[in-house]
Amino acid sequence: MYPLAEWIAENWWMLLHHIRPTATETRYWTWRNVRTYQWLGEHNFRAAGDGMAWPDLTLVADGALAHMIWSADTSYMRRPIRFASDGAAFARMEEVTEGLASIVDRVLVRLSEQGIAKSGLADEWDAIAGAGTEEQEFCITAAKLGLDPYSVSDELVSDICDAASSLPDYLLSDFFDSADSAALPDAVLWTRRAVASSERASSRTTESLTGLYSAVDVHWRDKRGLSGRESIDRPWLWGYEMARQVRNELAIDSRAVFDPSPWVGQAEINTPSKGIQGVAAVNDDRCGLVLGLLHPGTSANRFGQARALGRVLARPQQKQFILSLARGQDERVARAFAAELLAPADGIREYLGAIGKSDDTAIEAVARRYRVSPLLVRHQYDNQIAKPADRFWM
Repeated sequence: MYPLAEWIAENWWMLLHHIRPTATETRYWTWRNVRTYQWLGEHNFRAAGDGMAWPDLTLVADGALAHMIWSADTSYMRRPIRFASDGAAFARMEEVTEGLASIVDRVLVRLSEQGIAKSGLADEWDAIAGAGTEEQEFCITAAKLGLDPYSVSDELVSDICDAASSLPDYLLSDFFDSADSAALPDAVLWTRRAVASSERASSRTTESLTGLYSAVDVHWRDKRGLSGRESIDRPWLWGYEMARQVRNELAIDSRAVFDPSPWVGQAEINTPSKGIQGVAAVNDDRCGLVLGLLHPGTSANRFGQARALGRVLARPQQKQFILSLARGQDERVARAFAAELLAPADGIREYLGAIGKSDDTAIEAVARRYRVSPLLVRHQYDNQIAKPADRFWM
């Protein structure tokens, strides 16, 4: 177990706080893709190496959750053990953290019992355990950027510290989950400009958020018995429910097109965003948005507006938001909200029932009805119609 324990310790901060891989479809989370997605070296157990038969198991932090995908060894390999199953699971991050730490602790205990008090593993683990508050904060931030916190150049350390002091605390987590680590000063500058532009764009809206705030029942989780573990494990259910409440409040039928533009004004910044997908701001109960992609297209703009609206309604006390590429808990809520707001599952079910099939041609026809991408309709179908909504893959 020593190689696995050593791999856990070496990648401790990445395993706990590197959320960026959630932006990659899980079908690519397999060891055979390690050359394309080098982050698999910090997240897939097979990277522990040393000739041992480790499973093709990828573990990625997902906010309060850990997302795990494991894959079968489909081809014959010259090894005595071959893993035979595929699977996926979510688990609470705190439980996963305890489990990973227990592997390291037990290996160190066995080493001590064998009279081996000093080792590279022991030194690494002592450094992690002895990290002070500021060092921990830096290690977490570096991991969010996809960097080994113990191998960061002095120049990049300075850029990270400058970025942390240049933006409000409530934007920092999403910023470091998204920004290009090689262009942090430019990403900060773009974000600050986008905040100002989105605040100005909010004045262009025709509708106030006041009615939507009151429509969203903040006690829904408690009423549905989701205030405990399920509330954390399935945040997308809250996004779906918020969207239904908004449509009900506005008396918009599930088959009707929803236009978010009256509630979300939009502006553009004609410079690269350096990894930031978008910035939303609320001013006088009106929302403005700047997307990081220049002219991404009508359906992408509408999804961005709906997604921003989801972030705003889920956290009414917060007035500025960064739309992150990573799928943290807030983003999963917002993406589920946007999907259900723009293309409700009930409406999709009715349309597909009338068409009589659910192949790609039918999905594309429904997407044209709702003025969204076929991919969004396909996700809605897969997550809410074809099987129980116990996972959200968008």
